[in-house]
Amino acid sequence: MKIWSRIVGILYIIAGVFLAFFFLTVWAAGGKSCLDKTVQYINNNISAFGIIGMVLVIIGIVWVVNWFDYVYRTKVVSFDNPGGKIKISLRAIEDYINSMLMKQMHGIRALKVKTALSARGLETKIILKLYANLNIPETCSSIQELTKDYLQDAVGVERISNIEVFVTSIKTGTDKETSAIKEKKGDDLYEENQ
Repeated sequence: MKIWSRIVGILYIIAGVFLAFFFLTVWAAGGKSCLDKTVQYINNNISAFGIIGMVLVIIGIVWVVNWFDYVYRTKVVSFDNPGGKIKISLRAIEDYINSMLMKQMHGIRALKVKTALSARGLETKIILKLYANLNIPETCSSIQELTKDYLQDAVGVERISNIEVFVTSIKTGTDKETSAIKEKKGDDLYEENQ
């Protein structure tokens, strides 16, 4: 990120100095004749100026997106420990919750975790894609409890604001997927849910 920021900074400094020099030249030349020649030169090379402008705008947009991503990645949950301060990035917490839920909960097709810090504590949003052979309210409740336990016990987060579960799709499983879930849960539990 530092190298990219320096490259973008240098490009924008060069563009700014060039524009400042251009405006100073127009002002020093008295305006009208120099400005007419400049306008004529720009009209003759309009495509080159357009390409340069587009490249500068695209570089700026990419830099802003990367900067927001960098700021997000460096957001941390910190707390004091007898040995010193501990900092855990939000992205690490998201990855941890994601991997632990995928290992522990059966019937999850896909999972994405988003976390944010607020004044009330850590807010967690879990976006799920599930299979249809599950009791969805019970599964979501279990996911919330497991996530809360992971955050408090394993990660050490004390202030948890809320854990929101958002189910985006429910898919009926194929025979192969159904049999895999059946094996994981056990035949008796699977028969009860049917």
